Amino acid sequence: MDVLAVIPATAGDRPFAGQPSTLYTLQQARAARHVTHVIVLTADGELAAAAAALGCETMPPPTEASAAARIAAALAPQAARGFAPALVVLLDPAFPLRDTAVIDGAIDHLWRCGADSLVAVCPLGGALWVQDEGGAAHSLDGGAAQRRYVETAAIAGVRVGVFEQTGEMPTGRVVLWEVPATAALRLDGDADWQGAEAIARRRSASRSKARLRGIRLLVLDFDGVLTDNRVIVLEDGREAVLCSRGDGMGIGLLKAAGVPVAVISKEQNPVVAARCRKLDIPCLQGIDDKLAEFRQMIAAHGLDPADVAYMGNDVNDLECMAAAGVAIAPSDAHPQALRAAELVTTAPGGFGAVREVCDLLIEARAEPLDPRTPETA
Repeated sequence: MDVLAVIPATAGDRPFAGQPSTLYTLQQARAARHVTHVIVLTADGELAAAAAALGCETMPPPTEASAAARIAAALAPQAARGFAPALVVLLDPAFPLRDTAVIDGAIDHLWRCGADSLVAVCPLGGALWVQDEGGAAHSLDGGAAQRRYVETAAIAGVRVGVFEQTGEMPTGRVVLWEVPATAALRLDGDADWQGAEAIARRRSASRSKARLRGIRLLVLDFDGVLTDNRVIVLEDGREAVLCSRGDGMGIGLLKAAGVPVAVISKEQNPVVAARCRKLDIPCLQGIDDKLAEFRQMIAAHGLDPADVAYMGNDVNDLECMAAAGVAIAPSDAHPQALRAAELVTTAPGGFGAVREVCDLLIEARAEPLDPRTPETA
């Protein structure tokens, strides 16, 4: 069974967890087991190029923003290409906490129950009230106990054959797909966005624990990772930086747990070596070719790259991040570093991001092995 996922890009496409929310949703769709083809509807050339680089088809959005218009626009060119999906699902990027389980579950439910279209909903709890034009409140008493639901645009689905006959959405016999409250969270204001990003990053950290268990060396960039990426310039030309004592404590605890820590930095200022001496960790500074030094460091420890985690915050860290077993970035890293990272911390650089990573590594090593999961360390 072929399933087409349609993603309508949002205006402005605000980044979520380090990448445009449309691309975040695109990766969710590609990770879903039942989705076989993805189309992004966007008029943004840069976003279209980024989506195409991920192997996704793009096309201009329709003038009408309704669900039916978007599905019709995505289906229009498919027949000429010989692609005839059985189902279409619409994924709004404004709901990034909808995960692959929600997507696959909705597709499976629509297909197996034999309905024509699917609407995602959340149950309503408690009493319902309405207010009339005069301001008087009235209780909506439904009488017999009957579950009530509110629709969410987190996901919608339809059988292509029925949709082609009616051109409506939803259409035919409609089935409800109950989703968790997090999946139904539509991001609007800054508070919603920040809270949702924290949830997403915590989920990412949880998924990374199995991989973190096998890490036997942590390598850090300095500026923007152990510092907040700012520099204090004194009147005599000397420079100073701000670091977190919590990061220092985390490094000490991680070393005591048997995982060495090292720094590779492009910065030449003596403050880098001074901080590393205080932390009692090796430091290579003034390094332009970080990747070469990173590989030599791995070899000197007798390790495989898969055994090493690298934490960086900018474009000159990308090669090391790609070569490492686990790539990590602080939450305020450059967008390219955030996209390259498997694990993004909740804290920004210089404000406990390294401590967060150290704690995760220690937790992962201390957690009992699931007997169903082979040891990778």
